[in-house]
Amino acid sequence: MIDWIRTGTAMAELARDPQQALAVTAEEVAAGPPLRNRHFALSPTALFLEGPRARAHASRVESYVALLDKVLALYRSDARVRAFFGLPTAAERLIHAGEESLDRVTVARIDGYLDLVSDRLRVLENNADAPAGAVFTPRINTAVDVVHRRLGLDGGADGAYPFRDDRAFASLLLEEARRHASSVAAPRIAVLQPRDAVGAESAELVAQLCSLGATAFLADPRDLEVSGRQVGFAGRQADLCWNKVNTVLWQRLVESSPALVDLWCRALASDGFLHLNSMASRYVAENKVALALVQTPGFTEHFDTAERALVAELLPWSRSLRACTDLPDEAEIRARAPEFVIKEPYDIRGDGVLVGRSARADDWAAAVARGGREGFLLQEYVPPVGVPVLCEDGRTVPMAVSLDSFVWAGRFVGFGSKASTSDRVNVFQGGRKLSVRVSGDLP
Repeated sequence: MIDWIRTGTAMAELARDPQQALAVTAEEVAAGPPLRNRHFALSPTALFLEGPRARAHASRVESYVALLDKVLALYRSDARVRAFFGLPTAAERLIHAGEESLDRVTVARIDGYLDLVSDRLRVLENNADAPAGAVFTPRINTAVDVVHRRLGLDGGADGAYPFRDDRAFASLLLEEARRHASSVAAPRIAVLQPRDAVGAESAELVAQLCSLGATAFLADPRDLEVSGRQVGFAGRQADLCWNKVNTVLWQRLVESSPALVDLWCRALASDGFLHLNSMASRYVAENKVALALVQTPGFTEHFDTAERALVAELLPWSRSLRACTDLPDEAEIRARAPEFVIKEPYDIRGDGVLVGRSARADDWAAAVARGGREGFLLQEYVPPVGVPVLCEDGRTVPMAVSLDSFVWAGRFVGFGSKASTSDRVNVFQGGRKLSVRVSGDLP
């Protein structure tokens, strides 16, 4: 899928005078709006993708998100599916408090690798709770595009999905709020963050929403208030909330408090308030074992031929260590550690991911045992494609890259990418983000 000619040509031009390229990049970052929650040195390297394959992938990933919506419906209707996930009572209550018609993955970032062996894009995880990058990824794409033009680099005509409008996500939230609260002139939108840990992207999103005509504000989920149909936070009413608290932190802040769970159930049941994403999306589609359910014998009969073919094309072999029976035994999983990755159901910043090929034997054995008790995901290791990346010290360093797909309201909107020398390609594990550009078709 990578357009190696354009990616390589651009990289070669940057490498001719790396200090100039880095200086121009630093100027653009300093002059522009914020574009990162956690500091990393923005590289002028861009990942170019082949237009036809990018468009084909966009169609597949839209179908995949529709498949996740089907999983949410199955969760409601099938006790065996609920048992497969084994969610705690508080999560069950929050999911069932909302209307079933709202159980959909409205905002998703589907992360994957281009397989080094097959060159297929393999989906590694679903970010369906509070995916980051909706504002900052377009800004990164824009900044690197400006850098290339200032340096005289000719990347050719733009192809599909340029993904440079940093206000598109705010517009989507405003559209959802107006659809839900059609009688309100200026929809009231709360962006949820812990009061002592507000991310830069969330603060930028609030400012954008206000500039587009909403009454938007940051709110802590612990400050929830419910009075009849009205829902608010610390005295401010909300028609919609974008819950930017990741599921790991949500479990600590909200799920651990029975009184707060009760209050949130009342809010979710109110027809005057819309929570994005739905609780089903946060707890089920976000859950790593969702990737196992759709390919586990005994559950695949829920999916038609086209859906099973889609799963086979996109997903690596994945199984729940607790719920699946067609697994290698524990001793074999320990012995074959380099072939696998173990993932906790929910994680943040890559902390819940253990890559067998780089794990200590005792850590791997402990994760296998714990995963069997707690329902971790065992997933086939996918070797990622690497690209040369111009780093802040002027060196060009080969790095593994991810290819991440943003899907909003069922529609593919653009790509993002992360790069790292680590086995865990994550900004919080020493990685960085890259600009992605789809090449225009050749005449």
